[in-house]
Amino acid sequence: MPGNKDHSDEILLVYPPRGDKEDYWCKDYGNIKIPRGWVFLPAGDSFTTRTVKAMGPHWLEVKAAKGYTRKLGIWAPEKNIDAAIKLAQETQEQRQNKRIISRKQREKQETKYRDQFAEAVYTYLDFAPRYRKLARKISQETVERATVVGSERVGRTKKLKLEDRAALAVRAYIRHNHTKYADNLASPELVLDPYSYLYHEIRSEAEEEVDEFLDKHRK
Repeated sequence: MPGNKDHSDEILLVYPPRGDKEDYWCKDYGNIKIPRGWVFLPAGDSFTTRTVKAMGPHWLEVKAAKGYTRKLGIWAPEKNIDAAIKLAQETQEQRQNKRIISRKQREKQETKYRDQFAEAVYTYLDFAPRYRKLARKISQETVERATVVGSERVGRTKKLKLEDRAALAVRAYIRHNHTKYADNLASPELVLDPYSYLYHEIRSEAEEEVDEFLDKHRK
């Protein structure tokens, strides 16, 4: 069955008028006018926007920006937007409480994971009794660096077992803090070619120093 002539039964992506023009523009139909009885909801309230979208036909207004498309808001029947705003107001406290509970759960899970990661690092180090204090210090500082949320560091990957994540993370920590690795990387030659043979030599030498550091403190 053909759609309405004003396209009020469709979901469209539209661009705002340019200059003194009144018509909007979309890829499918070219210049079109906002349907009668529709109003604009600015972007910003994700709950209200999702609710309006779930109610039925709507137009998403966007604007081309440098390198991306910016969402300005949506056009939809006024009754739908009014109903969505009312629902947002009525459920505001409930949704806020839910967000608080979710945040506390995430914080609890994150604390548990960091503790597990620190223990895995400590186990990998396996330092002799007189170096246990140092092992705890290294474990904690490794956790602080390797498990930053959203950092994409080894402590956040899901592709490796916890033990393997811990081993890679603490070896990197030792490499940067207890070997000449960082100083050697400051070589002028590496500024010109960071992936040169010299880099591989420095990295290989640093790994040997990491092994020596571990052996020394495990005895």
